[in-house]
Amino acid sequence: MAAAAPGALGALRTVGVRLVAACCARLGPAAWARGTAPRRGYSSEVKTEDELRVRHLEEENRGIVVLGINRAYGKNALSKNLLKMLSKAVDALKSDKKVRTIIIRSEVPGIFCAGADLKERAKMHSSEVGPFVSKIRSVINDIV
Repeated sequence: MAAAAPGALGALRTVGVRLVAACCARLGPAAWARGTAPRRGYSSEVKTEDELRVRHLEEENRGIVVLGINRAYGKNALSKNLLKMLSKAVDALKSDKKVRTIIIRSEVPGIFCAGADLKERAKMHSSEVGPFVSKIRSVINDIV
């Protein structure tokens, strides 16, 4: 594994955390039986606070955190709100020494992430676009 760039996940790597990006996490039958497997939301009425679901698994899966992206109406595109939530979650997980693995998954069937939310970006003032793109780049660099 390559060394982390300054400001990336060097802190996570030093505590032995592995990051896993997966479209569909296979958590095993025990997780599903306990009800800790992610729920899926397909409605266009998903609340913005439900766009990113953070789940800390228990028992034999302790130390695994699942970040579930749930923006079916936007093809899981990164909006300002989703980016803010993802950034906050990643920052919190970087300092949690109990976290061994992070799984990023889609809770929308057939879609992982469409990239930046171009409809929202088209409505941004030109002075907002650069910082928005930089923030996306920063969060993605923190994850990888």
